[in-house]
Amino acid sequence: MFAYLVRRLLAAIFVVLFIIWFTFTLQYLQKPYGVNTPAYNFCPTKPVYTCVHPYIVKLGLSQGYFIRLYQYIEGLVVHLNLGYSYKLNQPVYSELKLLIPRTFWLAAVSLTLAIIIALPLGIYQAWKRNSAFDYTATGVVFILYSVPAFVLALVLLDAFSFHSPIPYHFAASPPYGVNAWAMFTNPLAFFLPILTLAAATVAGLSRFMRSSVLDVLVQDYVRTAKAKGCSSRRVLFRHTMRNAFGPIITIIGLYLPVLLGGALIVEDVFNYLGIGQATVVASNNDDSYMLLAITIIGTVMVVIGNLAADLGLAIVNPRVRIEGSAR
Repeated sequence: MFAYLVRRLLAAIFVVLFIIWFTFTLQYLQKPYGVNTPAYNFCPTKPVYTCVHPYIVKLGLSQGYFIRLYQYIEGLVVHLNLGYSYKLNQPVYSELKLLIPRTFWLAAVSLTLAIIIALPLGIYQAWKRNSAFDYTATGVVFILYSVPAFVLALVLLDAFSFHSPIPYHFAASPPYGVNAWAMFTNPLAFFLPILTLAAATVAGLSRFMRSSVLDVLVQDYVRTAKAKGCSSRRVLFRHTMRNAFGPIITIIGLYLPVLLGGALIVEDVFNYLGIGQATVVASNNDDSYMLLAITIIGTVMVVIGNLAADLGLAIVNPRVRIEGSAR
């Protein structure tokens, strides 16, 4: 198990370093000013040499590529310095430390709600396959899976906020500037963005769960258990679920970073100040260091999710780490 963990950690470190190098290099490909874009942002009305050059020197943009890359990686790894946002006139970390918890809890609560709904739904669909319930649920989840997040968000806004069929109208957007724990103290204000993120996740997870259970139900050991007279409940929970959950653990581990990506759209639609909305603002303002920091954070979340999925799968299915040792 230890060797398996070390291999995964080394692969994760390589991926993070590669993404840091790649995203850092993208600054040099910006149009039309390349890496000097932050300096030109200080001179929007008169982008001439006499105005721009002092800012190029001040911001260190005149240094060589490898010197800047080394300084950035050293500051990031040694000092956890994510850079300085010249648009916001403050360190990137000062802004992100407020935004990360908001987006994280939005994604985590949505994923938890999706798991609570999707896994039992997928299991019951597989157990009652080809029934009226299975066909109905399949149709509903296919619709949810195919509808883009921004369209679903707008539909939910219209249905439950502007023209709600019930007496209560849900808030069109969460309160501005609240802390990350506000969704636990005032959950109704976050109902629509959480529901939007959870809906597509339920669709995907329930289909994976259904397929995984169906694959296990046709295995020889399940048929043997049925032939020995095991009850349907015992066959399902004792002989089927342990093996069916292996692929689902991998999928769940990868869904958290996917939700963080989906939060970019959802936060913008519902005007919720988090990483998603900060990404949109930074893109519009050419705030390269903010975008670079958000990309690195997203990469770390993907790596952590992937690593957690690998470890969870190794715990549930010991054959994974045994086969890895054999190689």
